[in-house]
Amino acid sequence: MKRQKVQWGSVLVLAVTCLVWWDTAGPVLAQSEQVVEVTIKDFKYVTKQGVLRLGFPTVIKIRNEDIERHDFGSTMFEGLPTQIEKDGVIVYGRGVGGVFLDSKRDAAIRFNMSRPGRYEFRCSIHPNMTGELLLLSAEAV
Repeated sequence: MKRQKVQWGSVLVLAVTCLVWWDTAGPVLAQSEQVVEVTIKDFKYVTKQGVLRLGFPTVIKIRNEDIERHDFGSTMFEGLPTQIEKDGVIVYGRGVGGVFLDSKRDAAIRFNMSRPGRYEFRCSIHPNMTGELLLLSAEAV
């Protein structure tokens, strides 16, 4: 009988330890994702980002603040496993070209940065709308 109590006590201690670790590690794990915020406003892309590092999970969060539909497309996703979250639907694939956004809608594109370079993004509906991301490898800095 004593042996069972010791086992359950050990399990309880382990469970509490794991919960404490998960609670403190959660913010650290969430911070490992690089975030690029792109707002579409007045037929322009407004980009907010920090330094992007290659080989790290990256999310591009796009919000359309205009009253018209826009597109966010780029060759930067070519050949890369990509995940798009939009309107409660998640789509996975390789070579995803981008996403269309109706007014006041948003989307998130997740992928791993793996190739340095200058990547342009554009709206296929309004060809004058362009922007770019510059991805440098650590050796290039």
